[in-house]
Amino acid sequence: MRRVRSGLLWAAAAVASLGVVALAAGLAGAEQTGRAGIRASLDGRISPKRLPRDRPVPVSLHLSGWVRADEGGLPPRLNRIELAFEAERGVDTRGLPRCPRGRLLHATTRQALDRCGAALVGRGTIDTLVPLAPDDPLPARARALAFNGRWSGGRAIWVHAYSASPPVSFVLPFYLRGGGSGAGNVSIEAPVARTLGRWPRLRSFHLTLGRRYSVAGVRRSYLSARCPAPPRLHIGYFRARATYRFSPRPTIPVAILRSCRARD
Repeated sequence: MRRVRSGLLWAAAAVASLGVVALAAGLAGAEQTGRAGIRASLDGRISPKRLPRDRPVPVSLHLSGWVRADEGGLPPRLNRIELAFEAERGVDTRGLPRCPRGRLLHATTRQALDRCGAALVGRGTIDTLVPLAPDDPLPARARALAFNGRWSGGRAIWVHAYSASPPVSFVLPFYLRGGGSGAGNVSIEAPVARTLGRWPRLRSFHLTLGRRYSVAGVRRSYLSARCPAPPRLHIGYFRARATYRFSPRPTIPVAILRSCRARD
């Protein structure tokens, strides 16, 4: 009887895990949703995809998304964006240099790296539309660099964006909520409208966060994760969420579920 019951429990776990795998496979592309004529998306993954089952190891997090109007016109101004994701030990910045935001203002990409390269924690791109002429908005793609920072006594990520043509330079502050050592959920949020002003409209972004560094001979990682797969199975998953808050409306949440493979 015990053997039969054990087999039934294992089978139930297998079925549940296969359901998760099927769901994750079905969500392999960017998820998107919309309301009030506006659509927004989120995509993401962690690398490497094969991770230990029981111990966290250094990882990188890749997040991307876009915003568009259903009828092809300019979307309303994005007032704030919030990104939330799972990290086994939260965000570890112990001993990592910090960059003052003022050193990044009006800087080119090369200048930002020269001034704050020791605090670099990520890279990416940001696409905007500048509606100087309402019928023919000017697209601008900026190279983005993410730096470890501090804001009002709390941790922050300064995302420096620079485009040479057309000339665009700004620093987007992402304020870190939670995510201390031992925490599982990390939330970062940025006041987009306050930073970009009235003209640029966010069109899309891609951001990769991750950094390995040493402090007093001890190896550390900005982000760490494991693959929490059920016993005897090798598929687990992680979650991420984006909330786009437009001005004056709407608010659009988008969530994703992505699979990982456990290795013992």
